[in-house]
Amino acid sequence: MRAEQEIFNGLEEVCASSGYIHVLAALCFRDTIVGFANEVRPEDLQKLFSPSTLIRTEINVLLGLMARHPIDFTQPRQADLSKMGERSDKLLHELHETMSAAGGKLIFQQDKLADPDYNPFANAEALREPIFYGGESAYTFQYRDLAPRKYASDAKWLMDNRKVDLTVCREVCKSLTDLLGDRLMTTLRALKEKPAEEWSMLDGFTFSSSEIAERIGIAAETVRTLIEAFCLPGPEANAAYTTLHAFNAVQSYPILRKGPDEFVLFQAYGLTEALYDAPFYWMGADKEYAKVALKHRGDFAEDFSYERLAKVFGAPRVFKNVEIIKGKGATLGEIDVLVIFGDCALVLQAKSKKLTLEARNGNDLRLKGDFKAAVQDAVDQAIDCARWLGDPSVTFRCRDGVVISIKKPRLIFPVAIVTDHYPALAFQARQLLKYKTIEQNLTPLVIDVFALDAMTEMLETPLRLLSYLWLRGRQGDVFMTSHEHTLLGYHLQNNLWAEDGVDIMMIGDDVSTPLVSAIFDAP
Repeated sequence: MRAEQEIFNGLEEVCASSGYIHVLAALCFRDTIVGFANEVRPEDLQKLFSPSTLIRTEINVLLGLMARHPIDFTQPRQADLSKMGERSDKLLHELHETMSAAGGKLIFQQDKLADPDYNPFANAEALREPIFYGGESAYTFQYRDLAPRKYASDAKWLMDNRKVDLTVCREVCKSLTDLLGDRLMTTLRALKEKPAEEWSMLDGFTFSSSEIAERIGIAAETVRTLIEAFCLPGPEANAAYTTLHAFNAVQSYPILRKGPDEFVLFQAYGLTEALYDAPFYWMGADKEYAKVALKHRGDFAEDFSYERLAKVFGAPRVFKNVEIIKGKGATLGEIDVLVIFGDCALVLQAKSKKLTLEARNGNDLRLKGDFKAAVQDAVDQAIDCARWLGDPSVTFRCRDGVVISIKKPRLIFPVAIVTDHYPALAFQARQLLKYKTIEQNLTPLVIDVFALDAMTEMLETPLRLLSYLWLRGRQGDVFMTSHEHTLLGYHLQNNLWAEDGVDIMMIGDDVSTPLVSAIFDAP
């Protein structure tokens, strides 16, 4: 079996070939575009979960390696295009096998298998594969629509320093998605009129800022400024992408320039993700503003969680920034969001730590450090605060001075929530999370804001949501998956239940296709 870096170098050689952008267009059309009639059905989406289908992170590898070199738009002969596509598929498959084998060596170490406390998945090297190949945690419209809310307090900085208005960006993304959907169909139909040697799907991913401006009625110069904010500057921008887990600039700049006002976008998802993530890094480069931006990021997680839970339970039962005070003013802790419903309580703590590149690349210390800062600390805080609920010796007071009267709950749901996509979050929590138990507590729930959004949308009454949380807390560790949307999709179809005696049940991402189709046409 070849080394990972050798395979990666082979991929770069292919991606640097003349006309490779046409190969990439063909692969993206094959593996990311779903055809349907009238309305999307779960079976229409099944192709996206086939083992032979390239996932978004794999396409980003190809895109990033191609973008390390000046892009040659010359159309290759069909025979060469096919060979380059087949070579790309083969090398990506080999790369996956190599990463899986590296993790497998840790799992099946004969000298450790007899140790009941040995957990191979608690090692960063074993987690590289699920982190890279794990499913996406957010839907396209969530990134797109939440970005303006996430950075609402930073709107002035973004306009003053980047000339970016994220509310306008949101409309540009909507319009661009519709435009490329129409253009792909037009390009596909036009192939019938062309000789086979001229077939290419590249036009289906090509657009101009003036077209978008005309569609949404905004000045062309404004739209172009926004498009160029997410356009890869040139090959030098991705010069550092020399290993699989190095920073890949196409994640922040997913749009490629083809001409003065001609651009290429292969994955609309990548643009919405950049819309949600990239502004934080822009602000982080401003040393004077970085701390302000970080605070705003934490405020967003708390405010959004409060709003979504208030939608389900009603505002009078949901409280934000609840201080736990003992005696003459000693503060024992603070709950970011507290829900009191009957004899149940939900204690939510929010964090905004991301998974670093070093952790993704197998650095065990960084992986565990990131997990502690993003998840473990939030769970510890939730459980420490939960043990005071119903204690008559303490006072629960919101920052606005409102005092909450709390009886001892029968059930407490500790929840840790993160602001951003945290790869393989559910899987990592299952392997790495350690927690203390108290009498009323269930297993802590670790999710991101996107999962909370979906849960509160699909389980919109208190009893439905609490039922899911109870089942999740009671049996959540039985189900093994990479992210929460899969478990939610399974629950909506089958109820989240496992028979007695079942230790582990693997849930594939394709189980969530009915959930995906149900929200496919979200505005």
